[in-house]
Amino acid sequence: MTIDYDPSMRLTRSQIITHRGLEPSQKNFYPESSYEAFEDQLARGFGIEFDPNFVKDGIVASHDGSLNRISAGSDMRELKELTVSEVINIRYGKEKQGRIPTFDELIDLIRKNKSTINALHLKGKFQNEHYLNILADALNKNSDVLSRLFVFDAKPEVAKNLKNRIPSLIIAPSVSHQYDIKRYNAAVLGTLISIEDSIRYKHEGVYEWVWLDEWDLHDENGGKKSLLNEEIFTKLKEHGLKIALVTPELHGTSP
Repeated sequence: MTIDYDPSMRLTRSQIITHRGLEPSQKNFYPESSYEAFEDQLARGFGIEFDPNFVKDGIVASHDGSLNRISAGSDMRELKELTVSEVINIRYGKEKQGRIPTFDELIDLIRKNKSTINALHLKGKFQNEHYLNILADALNKNSDVLSRLFVFDAKPEVAKNLKNRIPSLIIAPSVSHQYDIKRYNAAVLGTLISIEDSIRYKHEGVYEWVWLDEWDLHDENGGKKSLLNEEIFTKLKEHGLKIALVTPELHGTSP
C-alpha cells in the first residue's frame, strides 16, 4: 500500500496495492496471481503488486517458480522449462479456474484501467544481466505505462543498471530494520537495505520510492519494532522519497 502517515486516515483504493492477486476476504475469489484476479482488482480501482517470472521465450506473472501449487500438486514442472504458450494454457487447481497472465497482458490491463501506481517485484534470483536484458526490453516496449509502475526489491547496482537503460523507470529498494536485514537478507539474496542507505541512494539518483518491508514486529532481546511510525515517514519524505509499506499481516493476504 502507498500512504502518507496519518494514524487516523482511511486509505482510498487508489492508495492501495493488492498483493499478488490475493483477496481471501472474498469467498471463492480468483486464484492467486491469476489473470482474472488482477483484472478484477484493477477494474475496482486498486493498484497491483506482481512478480515477473521468466520462461523459455518470455515473461509471465507468477509468484511461484513451479507449477506445484498452481496444479494442486499434480504438475511439478518449473516455469523456466516452459514456453509462454504452454503456460497460458494451464489452469489453476483441480477446478481448472483461472490462468497465469503474460507480462504484456498484465501491463495491458494496467494500461486500460485507472490505477495510478503498481508494483513490479524483481526478485533477487532474477537480478543478473541475462534477466535484466529481457526485462528491460519488455519495459521499453511498454514505455507508455512506466509512469504508473515502479520496480521494487532492486539492489543498488541493479537499479543503476536499469536506470542506465531506462532513465524514466521508477525504482525502489526493499527497506527493512537492521534486525530483519541480519535475519533475512541471505534468504532474499541480499536485496534488503537500511533506511539510511535508501536515503543515500536517493541523493545519488538511484531510487525514488522505498518499499518498507515489515517482516514482523519483533526486535532483538524481546523488544518491539515497527516501520509504521511518524518519525520514519517524516524522515523519508524530507528526503523526497515516496513510501510503500507492507505490514506483517499483509504478507500473506491482500489488499
